[in-house]
This record gives sequence, structure tokens and C-alpha cells, in this order.
Amino acid sequence: MNWNVIGADVLDPSEDIVEKKGMKEYIPLPLDGSVADLSVALYRGVSNYLSPNSNKKSASLDAIVCASGGWMGDVDKFDFQHAMEDNELLEDIDLEEEYIRESSEVCEHMMNVNYYPIVAGGMIGQRFLKGSGLDHGGNLNNGLFVIIGASAALSPTPGMMGYGAAKAASHHYLQSYGPSASEENGSTSVGVLPLMLDTPANRAMLGGDGNDDDRYSKMVKPIHIANEIGEWIKNPHLRPHSGSLVKVMAKNRMDGSGGAAFHLVR
Repeated sequence: MNWNVIGADVLDPSEDIVEKKGMKEYIPLPLDGSVADLSVALYRGVSNYLSPNSNKKSASLDAIVCASGGWMGDVDKFDFQHAMEDNELLEDIDLEEEYIRESSEVCEHMMNVNYYPIVAGGMIGQRFLKGSGLDHGGNLNNGLFVIIGASAALSPTPGMMGYGAAKAASHHYLQSYGPSASEENGSTSVGVLPLMLDTPANRAMLGGDGNDDDRYSKMVKPIHIANEIGEWIKNPHLRPHSGSLVKVMAKNRMDGSGGAAFHLVR
């Protein structure tokens, strides 16, 4: 399909990414803004692109995919205290206060990168996602809202409470948003939950010696998720019900080939 892609992020995309992804428009978002600032900036960018000189009520999006995310583990209290005590310049610092501050900042950052963008995407979906209707072939053709969650957040996440809480909040938002959006405009909302995406940053975090490391075979390749979302956009009858959470399991071989399996969990 010949899709027009609108990108939005707090970081400017490289020319290479714009060219490869066929991005027609890029919307810059505030790096340190509130969720309200994020939502308004996204609304203005989408609105200006879709209907710069026309009736905005007639413009719509086929899909919104919110792939924003990031990971940070909790601050280890034992390591933190030892690191602070070894620094002679911090002798007059209240260690408990600093530990509380840094731990809270991790939680805040996880909400900023994992949860707030989904709230902003949902707000835009309410306004711009295509409603129920039939395409030229007489098939159902309605809008799709997809978020990238995390299968780890389906259960407790000790050691990464900030990350787990933000992802769990994202899942809850999607499950609450899905039925209401479906009733309001016929759109479908789905949460895709991989264990770990196969990205350069995640590979660097794991370490190891490349593709021969068996841990990499458990990482989900982004292209497999993208292909599945593409099928959901083209064929609405293949989508899970609105408000679903879908776990993604890698089925990779050591030679790098393979795919992914999608399992409905909620």
C-alpha cells in the first residue's frame, strides 16, 4: 500500500531514516514538556498536516502506532550509598534524601517516555482516527491505534519498578481506551507486548558476542511487529478485539532467520 507516514518524536530524525521510511512529515515534540504539552504539540502537527487549508472534520488517519519507550532499572540502594560515601565532595549530602530523589527521578522518566506518549497518541486517536466505514471493495475499514507495551509488565517487576509501573499503566490505558473508542468511532486499539526488541541499544545492554549468543534468539525483531501491524491496517478482520493485549514471542533461529508468534493474553 502507498501510505503517507507522519513521524513524531522529541529527537529530529536523520535524513537516512526519513528517506528509508518514506516519511512525508515530521512533528517535533517537546523534550521536557508535560503530557499536556506533548498532546497539544502532536495535535497541532497532525492537524496542520492533514488539513492546512480545508475542513479539519473531514481529515482522518488510518492508523496511529505509538512506539515510544525506554528502560531504566531501579537505583540500587546499596551500590548508591557506597558510591556516594566514596566521594569526598559529598560528605555533607543527606544520602537518604539523594537516594529518594534519584529513585523518584527514574520513575518519573519512565512515565515520561513509556506512558505519556501513549496518552498523547490516544488523544489524537479520538480526534483523527478513521471511523467505521466500508472501503471500495465493501470491506470494513476503520482506524487502528497500536501501542508497544512490555510482556514483562504483565507480572511484578522487582528491580525495575519504575519501568514496570509505566508499562503496566500503558496496558491499563489501552484496555480502558479500546472499548470506549470502539464504541465511539469504531476504531480498534491493540497493545503489542514483546519481551525485548532486537535493537542496537538492547543488544549493547545485553553484551555477549553477537548472533551466536542464544539470548539474541529470544529478541523480537521490529520488522516482524511492523509486518503484523501492516496486516491489521490492510485487513481489519484480522485484528484482535479492541482493547486487546497481544504478547509477542520470538521464533528466531541461530542463523538470524525466523519470525514471531502473536498470542492474545487479555
